[in-house]
Amino acid sequence: MNIEEGGAWTLQRLELESHPVQPTFGAVAATASSNSASVLQQVKIEALNITVIRGSGSQVLNWATNNSFFLNDETRAHLLAYAKGSPIFLAAKYDTSTAKARGLLQGDGTPLLITMKTAHIWVPLEVLAIEGQQVQADLFLLTDQPVYTSNVAAMVGQSSVGSQVPGAPGFVVSFQEKLTPRLYHDLSTDRNMGWVSPDSWLTYLTLDAPEPTVTYDLGVSSKGVIRLAPYGTPPIAVVDGQTSRNLPGWLPKLPLGTPQLVLTVFTLLSIVSGIFFIVRGRRRARARAVA
Repeated sequence: MNIEEGGAWTLQRLELESHPVQPTFGAVAATASSNSASVLQQVKIEALNITVIRGSGSQVLNWATNNSFFLNDETRAHLLAYAKGSPIFLAAKYDTSTAKARGLLQGDGTPLLITMKTAHIWVPLEVLAIEGQQVQADLFLLTDQPVYTSNVAAMVGQSSVGSQVPGAPGFVVSFQEKLTPRLYHDLSTDRNMGWVSPDSWLTYLTLDAPEPTVTYDLGVSSKGVIRLAPYGTPPIAVVDGQTSRNLPGWLPKLPLGTPQLVLTVFTLLSIVSGIFFIVRGRRRARARAVA
């Protein structure tokens, strides 16, 4: 795992790309014990002291308590639940004196670029559900292929823009495009953002839902299909064991944006061709049997 400063303007640039505006004119080291998590990494970025720790749920709770973190009952429950899926946690503590020296004000954010190897994208969303509050979040994905809300859409290349993620009221794919040359330049030349590929796809999702309905975490399958899993599902298993309506495996995947008429005709021709070959094969089998 590697933690460093995130792009200085990457989030703002993604926000601008997904919300185009028409131009207007005229206007600190911890002591570990057998009952406490072990410290893997410590780094300070701007006014944040960040520590990566490894341990069981109880060990992480002990470490947090010993290092002056306040944990209410809900936070404790989350730590214990997520510890069943992964022993790695990140703790961040705000250094108020550094923030004051840097002139940071309430509401100012510190972008973090956290790089780690995972089998697929995993985003914890249930943790945003604070009791009695509306959950409002923006999620930007940079992937090597378009992102879809269903297997059917992925197979036929049907854009998911404007579609709600199944099983998640208020969670919508609001914008998607392949990186334009200008956007690629702006992102890749930002601080520590040289990893961005010119062939990437940008997908912007918005979540605006009542707290009781946000009971899931998010993953993206190898086919680019969004998968939701109940809170507490281990990260590696978020995209496993979940099904949706699948088209036949022999049906080739079409590029994103294929016209609806072409999709319909192609699908019908594929089905008719499949039936023809099945009937033809049966007739041949019967002919051989008679001979």
